[in-house]
Amino acid sequence: MKYQSIMLYRKWCFLLFIVFLYGCASPIYIKDHAKNWIARPLSELKQAMKSPDSYASKIGWKETTYQLANGNSVYIEPLSEDCSIHWETSPRGTIIRYRVVGSGCEQEPGPDSFIRTLTPPPQ
Repeated sequence: MKYQSIMLYRKWCFLLFIVFLYGCASPIYIKDHAKNWIARPLSELKQAMKSPDSYASKIGWKETTYQLANGNSVYIEPLSEDCSIHWETSPRGTIIRYRVVGSGCEQEPGPDSFIRTLTPPPQ
């Protein structure tokens, strides 16, 4: 009886270990991530990127921005070694569009155009 309990315990530990590994290796769903940030202030995204769990924080990412001809600016968020999101922000600091850049990302149609999303952020 004691031997069966030990074997059952080992099976559960192994199962939990597999579930844990799957959670750590699950892919980043870029569209879901991006939809959560459209129409929100860039300052909130920057604060989230400072979290110790974020990829940007783990690699010591230095803030990177560039200006667009239309007066908006772009803020770059790294998601992995070969994938980043270029967030287009209004002059008031609101995220209005994004573009996925890198060979490690799922590529969107029209890689040179910004993707427009009208979904409001979750409340």
